[in-house]
Amino acid sequence: MGASPVKRRNYEFIFNNIKNRNVFIGSQYGATEMFGDFTGFDYNLPSYLGECQVPTLGLDFQCFDENGKSVLGQRGEVVIATPVPSLPIYLWGDKDNKRLRDTYLTKYEGVWCQNDECWINPKTRGIVVIGRSDDTMKQYDDLLSSSDIYFAIDCVEELQDYICVSQIWEEDERVILFVKLKKGFSLTDALKKKIAAAVEKEFTKAFIPRVMLEVPDIPVILFDFI
Repeated sequence: MGASPVKRRNYEFIFNNIKNRNVFIGSQYGATEMFGDFTGFDYNLPSYLGECQVPTLGLDFQCFDENGKSVLGQRGEVVIATPVPSLPIYLWGDKDNKRLRDTYLTKYEGVWCQNDECWINPKTRGIVVIGRSDDTMKQYDDLLSSSDIYFAIDCVEELQDYICVSQIWEEDERVILFVKLKKGFSLTDALKKKIAAAVEKEFTKAFIPRVMLEVPDIPVILFDFI
């Protein structure tokens, strides 16, 4: 499975709906910019729910903290620490390679930074792709991303779709969650508490959106991505 961070329920759906449970299921993570995949599969090792199993063969995949140190068990940036042949050498119309350098090669000198966030499980060495690292919001002095909220509320069955944004309000930043509900449901106080509990369970109270609003629809682009 691929194309976006795969959630536990994606694995569970497959296992619960196939006749033969002796099936290997893995999550694959790649990017257009590097013309390939960051992660691959090893059929000799177990595959864990919600984790990409192993880096692609020959790829120096690492998770860097804000100081450029390779870390395990904590949130960080997806990087390719050693050049590989599939990385681009220039972008179309990019004079002097400025856009390429500014976007991918300036955060950590000499290292390709994909601008995605990840977390490497220190026990399984599986890779959890969180989302875009430039998708950062701040609330109650805590940094979070919309991907955090999406991950936490994915289990709330009343929700059909949602989008999370930040807003500067009274000289402060707050997080707003817009939700589209499945037919027959409405955004009651009980449902708001359920959403809040799901967020707090995965993170902290500071991550709970300060405003939750019901909307008739969520905007998408041509490829149905939010």
